[in-house]
Amino acid sequence: MRASTVLLCSVVLIQLFAAQSDAPLVIARGGFSGLFPDSSIDAYSFAMQTSVAGAVLWCDVQLTKDGRGVCFPDLKLNNASNIGDLFPNRQKSYPVNGVTTQGWFTIDFSLRDLNNVSCKYL
Repeated sequence: MRASTVLLCSVVLIQLFAAQSDAPLVIARGGFSGLFPDSSIDAYSFAMQTSVAGAVLWCDVQLTKDGRGVCFPDLKLNNASNIGDLFPNRQKSYPVNGVTTQGWFTIDFSLRDLNNVSCKYL
């Protein structure tokens, strides 16, 4: 089945299910993450364009070094972005739930630092 056919069927099903309820429809965590990388601007934009009025988008908020919130699906940036390619020497270790965890964390970067980081498919 072609991707455009699947996309069209998905949008139609969303519209049909939403029409049967007055409650807000929750779109997949991270926007339209089945078609675009999770929590990317493309995923959220497409979800808003194809949703019904009153739809709700769910975002996992991570804080940056300068106290700004960013939508990102994981505690470690390297699990769903190209951060390691852009900042290969800024990896750190932190205790996470009692376990030392190594990676790139949002708390070590300012919003300006993250401006050129791109989400990738998980």
